[in-house]
Amino acid sequence: MQQLASNTEFWSLHLMFNSDYGLSYLRQLHSVISWCNSYTMEIVPKAFCIQKSELHLKKMDFLKTKWSYWFTLLDVNHDGLITRDDVGQTAGDFPVEENLDETSGKLAAKKILQWWEKYILKGKTSLTKEDFLCRLEKEYTDDQEKFVTEMKAVIKDVAEIVDADKTESITLDNYIKAFKVWGHEDEAKLQKSFELYKPTNGAIPVKQYEADWVTFYSSTDSANPDPVLKSYEAGFL
Repeated sequence: MQQLASNTEFWSLHLMFNSDYGLSYLRQLHSVISWCNSYTMEIVPKAFCIQKSELHLKKMDFLKTKWSYWFTLLDVNHDGLITRDDVGQTAGDFPVEENLDETSGKLAAKKILQWWEKYILKGKTSLTKEDFLCRLEKEYTDDQEKFVTEMKAVIKDVAEIVDADKTESITLDNYIKAFKVWGHEDEAKLQKSFELYKPTNGAIPVKQYEADWVTFYSSTDSANPDPVLKSYEAGFL
């Protein structure tokens, strides 16, 4: 009896799938399966890619906002461009602000000139804000690890110059003098900016200062702003 039932089921299925109704059913089933595969293989990944792309854009917008602030610092004479005039102003003013002797002043000026050429101008005579942001975006997108490494070098070389008394720390006096060289004259605002670093015994350890600036240059974590970003957003810089 069981064998007979199995045979009956077989022939019933055979007749159904070889009839017009059966063929129509199979076509519909195939369409449903194809649609499911299409949804799984195409629609879901596309949605994921869109979300990923939007997240990338938000992170890049955040970085560009910070780089725009940096541009305003580098545009020392506030003419909307980074040029050799800005280079000359910082190299000339730093020894005066720090009251360095002739030999030390020339050495500091030389280091400042080298810093500008190596990290900022890179062979250019001038940079617009758009030029600057596009270059940083390309460098960041091409190789984030290399970008972070370069930003560490950028601020390390600056910190060595700013730490004129070689104490491995940056005092309020160091801080104010350095930013005056970059065109910031409001000492009250600079003091408030300095305090955002939460200095220890009246000074910011150089390593901490460097780490905060690297975060400013390269971190996409907008939920945890660094002292540099806080300074800009508060209007202290």
